[in-house]
Amino acid sequence: MITQGGMKMLDRAGLDIDALATTQGKRSSKVLCRPCLDWSERRLHQAGAVGAAICTHSLAKGWLRRIDSTPAVAITPKGWQVFQEAFGTRLG
Repeated sequence: MITQGGMKMLDRAGLDIDALATTQGKRSSKVLCRPCLDWSERRLHQAGAVGAAICTHSLAKGWLRRIDSTPAVAITPKGWQVFQEAFGTRLG
């Protein structure tokens, strides 16, 4: 479940959560969001449709870029700014 504050935060970043929760007008069977422990870094990250949408949206907007030949991503200078403003994060 996503809190009202979480919905507002995702909306500020340009993500339509209602669209993620439904598929062709029906409730999606895909998990909307859940925490997931990264196997390599042993840190929690956002999984499910919301996590995938944040990643896809961030790559499309140029906030993240893929690191060649790895599954890793790097935050761009614009991404640092957006993540701090839209998500209220303190990265670093």
